[in-house]
Amino acid sequence: MRLMISVIFAAGLFGCAVAAQAATTPQQVASFLQSPLLAPASVAAVHQRCATSLQLDDSLRAALEARTGPASMAQDFQAYDELSNVLMMGGLELDLVDSTNPDQAIRDAARACASKLAEKVAGVSLSRPIYDRLAAIPSTGLEPSVAYALEKILRNYRLAGVDKDAATRAKVAALKQQITDAGLAFQRNLAEDKSEVTLASVDDLAGMPQDYIDAHKPAADGLIHIRTVALDANPLIEFADKESVRKQMYLRFANRAWPANEATLKTLLARRAELAHLLGYPSFAALDMADKMVGTPQHVKAFLDSIAAAAIDGSKRDNATLLAEQQRLIPGESTLQAWNVSYLTNIVKKRDYGFDEAQVRQYFTYAKTRDGVFALMHDLFGADIRPWKGAHFWSSDVEGYELYDHGKLVGRFFLDMHPRAGKFQHAKTAAVRMGLANGQIPLAGLVCNLPATGPMDHAGVKTFLHEFGHLLHVLYSGHQQYVSQSMMTLQWDFIEAPSQLLEEWIWNADTLRRFATNAKGEPIPAALVAKMNAARHFGEASYWRRQLGLANVSLGFHEQPAGFDLEPMWLKLYDPYGPVPTPDGAHVYAAFGALEDYGAFYYTYVWSKAIALDLFTRFKAAGMRNPQVAMAYRKAVLDPGGSESAEDLIEHFLGRPMSTAAFRQMLQK
Repeated sequence: MRLMISVIFAAGLFGCAVAAQAATTPQQVASFLQSPLLAPASVAAVHQRCATSLQLDDSLRAALEARTGPASMAQDFQAYDELSNVLMMGGLELDLVDSTNPDQAIRDAARACASKLAEKVAGVSLSRPIYDRLAAIPSTGLEPSVAYALEKILRNYRLAGVDKDAATRAKVAALKQQITDAGLAFQRNLAEDKSEVTLASVDDLAGMPQDYIDAHKPAADGLIHIRTVALDANPLIEFADKESVRKQMYLRFANRAWPANEATLKTLLARRAELAHLLGYPSFAALDMADKMVGTPQHVKAFLDSIAAAAIDGSKRDNATLLAEQQRLIPGESTLQAWNVSYLTNIVKKRDYGFDEAQVRQYFTYAKTRDGVFALMHDLFGADIRPWKGAHFWSSDVEGYELYDHGKLVGRFFLDMHPRAGKFQHAKTAAVRMGLANGQIPLAGLVCNLPATGPMDHAGVKTFLHEFGHLLHVLYSGHQQYVSQSMMTLQWDFIEAPSQLLEEWIWNADTLRRFATNAKGEPIPAALVAKMNAARHFGEASYWRRQLGLANVSLGFHEQPAGFDLEPMWLKLYDPYGPVPTPDGAHVYAAFGALEDYGAFYYTYVWSKAIALDLFTRFKAAGMRNPQVAMAYRKAVLDPGGSESAEDLIEHFLGRPMSTAAFRQMLQK
């Protein structure tokens, strides 16, 4: 569950010389930005769009590099921002096609173009002429948010290595291209993984909900084939009565894209380490943190340790309960096994809290959840969501909508919510085009894998709201003067806070009763929601210990010298934080997609959770459906995008700096 980061950010926007280009007209730029590549019908269409994108990039860059005379915001900064706008949308639209298009040849073409575009981005980020023009812009008298944008851009240029000599810049550009290509290969191996679990008979599905059994009938060979995608794998691990079935799926799921990604990840990490050293940083982690809220790897490590200290007692207490239950079911098993945790957690919640996860599923379907989320957004933020008429997408099950505010179009979005062959297998928000005050309408969407029909887990509702939090951030912030002030330029370790904040509403009885109904139309009982909340915190400390483990892997993998063995390093970094040991034979790093796009800063999820719960304290005090507080949040946190620092956004809403107290208190419940 994450906001999609395009190749633009992987390559480091904001090298090599560019040959003279024919001048680009404003009409050509406007035409490109007004018609994003959403549903190319052929490989040729991708190639044509790619050629147009690359030509625009070269032309705009050449014109900016050729500028002489006094530098100004109106000319130089505006030209840079236009180039950034074209580069950003070019990368984002290719990511979308690669993640969603049903045709593998089209996906491959998009990926190939993304690699070419990354080379252009690296060149812009290392262009000394562009940097010199921007650095020469007088800063006196600039409006604070504009001065802040300029300051960030100049800092990012220095982080990219623009101040190095020409030979070093050429090496940096080559390394960034290798990093991009390795990252694309890593994600391709994961997206195209076709591993599955085969079960001998329906008896192996004992304990599964009936709708799951109905959806997984024996094939012509008499076996039941279950894919290792989250929609199929997670319920099997959670509900299957047979431990052998849970174990088989857990290990197969943990080994997606392995061994294919073993060498690919080593290459990615090695090139990143080489880049950091070339730029004068002790590690890629240090380079990756330089523009984040935390600032340094040392600060991250201290934060992880402080949260681990808050979580350890609750996690140990819950694990002792789970182990006792495991030993009752499997005598002689003295170690709590990872593939048993979800299954045992359901047993304990049912026994000790009277809460049955399977009972909740009957109240949620995709369609009802979608409508409920739309209604909640209207009540909180005044969101007026209407069908996007005339929109054409890449699959018939993709839905298009428009967001209005008091009759004014705020942005457009799509929902690609159901599994499909070749599609991105997790859940993310796909930004395509940033919005601007000049009338450029923001465009984004959700790419998820929720069931199209039938019951849906409560976790699916959480996924929907989480991603919708990202979506609102993209759309509501789409009115800045410059794309360099968009939410894509906000410190990235804040970026999961708006999405994790919205997750809190899935526990609110007043919210759920409005859309969570069973087949008879009966709303979810308040008593059931009360039981759900009573059971909520069992296992939560362990969940966050797992996130801490993953964060430490993300950090530690990027602090090591190149060439280390991945499996033993994973065990060294993950297991001291994780709630249960990594099982033998599990190569989780091969399928840990965030290692590619989040790099060293997967800690973002834990850091942003602390921010989200801190922001939520105002809602708890005033009422979760209080529209005045919700609007204050929107205006203070969402609307500004990246025009101010994350620290300032938090303080504007809370009236004080960020605190981790609410998060630590939750972990100790």
